[in-house]
Amino acid sequence: MGTGSAIYRIVELLHIVSAIVGFGGVITHGFYNAKAYASTAGEAGPILRATQSVTNLAHFGFYGLFVFGIVLIPLSDSVHSFADPWISAAFLVIFAVIGIAHGLIRPTMRALTARAEAVDPGTVLQNDPEVAGLAKKLALGEGLTQLLLVVALVLMIWQF
Repeated sequence: MGTGSAIYRIVELLHIVSAIVGFGGVITHGFYNAKAYASTAGEAGPILRATQSVTNLAHFGFYGLFVFGIVLIPLSDSVHSFADPWISAAFLVIFAVIGIAHGLIRPTMRALTARAEAVDPGTVLQNDPEVAGLAKKLALGEGLTQLLLVVALVLMIWQF
């Protein structure tokens, strides 16, 4: 088929759309989490629940990114190979992103949402010590994911 075939281009498009959904969701939810953190618990609850939904969708984007990336390699008719160093590095990046998503971001989002629903609705979340700790963990996960986005882009553009 090769990299110029229609099927390759369609799968490549799906790969890119998956990247946009995955990384875009994680990047934008950082802004919503910051708004929730500065709000009262009553105002933050709906924001955090909506952010959790976007986070879950973003993680499906990461799965699509992985699957479509794998499919692109054999469709390239040996232009790309699983033995290419940049492809191996890209696998490490997506495994790290999925690990951060499941090991850090998702559980922290659930805990943060639960905490916002447990405290008095008039409490400003940033004044709650437990929320502050959760917000730091969440910021770490988001920051690492955004750093890995830059690494993934470098790998995809320069392919070294």
